[in-house]
Amino acid sequence: MAGSGLLRYEYYHTHFDPDAYIKTYYSVLDDSVIGGAIPFILERQQDIFKAGDVKGKRLLDIGTGPIPHSVIPAVPFVEDIYLTEFSASNRKYMHDAVFGSGKQDYANIFKFVTDLSDKSQPWTKLSEEFKGKVRGIFPCDVLKDDIFAGSHFPLFDVITTSFCLDSASPDVDTYGKVVKKISKHIKLGGHLVNAGAVDGSFYFVGEEKFYALNISADEVKAFWKGAGFSIQSWDEIKGSPECKDTDFSSAFVMHCIKES
Repeated sequence: MAGSGLLRYEYYHTHFDPDAYIKTYYSVLDDSVIGGAIPFILERQQDIFKAGDVKGKRLLDIGTGPIPHSVIPAVPFVEDIYLTEFSASNRKYMHDAVFGSGKQDYANIFKFVTDLSDKSQPWTKLSEEFKGKVRGIFPCDVLKDDIFAGSHFPLFDVITTSFCLDSASPDVDTYGKVVKKISKHIKLGGHLVNAGAVDGSFYFVGEEKFYALNISADEVKAFWKGAGFSIQSWDEIKGSPECKDTDFSSAFVMHCIKES
């Protein structure tokens, strides 16, 4: 644990409660929770995929956590989905939800995303499509040189990630190194959709206070540009000063194309 009392990356194995995380940030999708950041992110992700510019068969999500929120808007537009996560307990939680008889069905997210495009469709249709396209849930540690722990994949057409890099990276320089590692797993011309927070330092999961990297929007953009990406869009929403669960100044959604 850091001297400040914030829980760092290694504590995700032992102190991160997936039910508490989902209850805090995803059970209510409106402006009352962290300034409306989650519905904003889902809407922007939906806009990016629905526009039709993001094309490709295979999608990789990095740091999925216990809930595949950043993947769900992409489900109708790809064929094969690969989920990755650092925490073994989060991987099991997702595995039970996707492949087993887990109590979690992510109904709130599926319904929200379904309603963005076609309110006449049941959310269960999107859920079943998602489950049919998931090809596995794999270990991932973005701080290691081999971030997928021996799993070898062909280059991906699309990479998504949400609140992973800023939670895992202990400092800004490491964030830049993680960006370069991720860039090696996407095809030239491939699309990256990254959601995250800037100018923050913590977030709560239940009673546990986890570290978050204080990084600026300019630094985030510079790292992805330096890794060979061109930024197609950047949208952000201001954080809520009244929020007690986290302290970021803005949440963002960035769409990039790998050009070199």
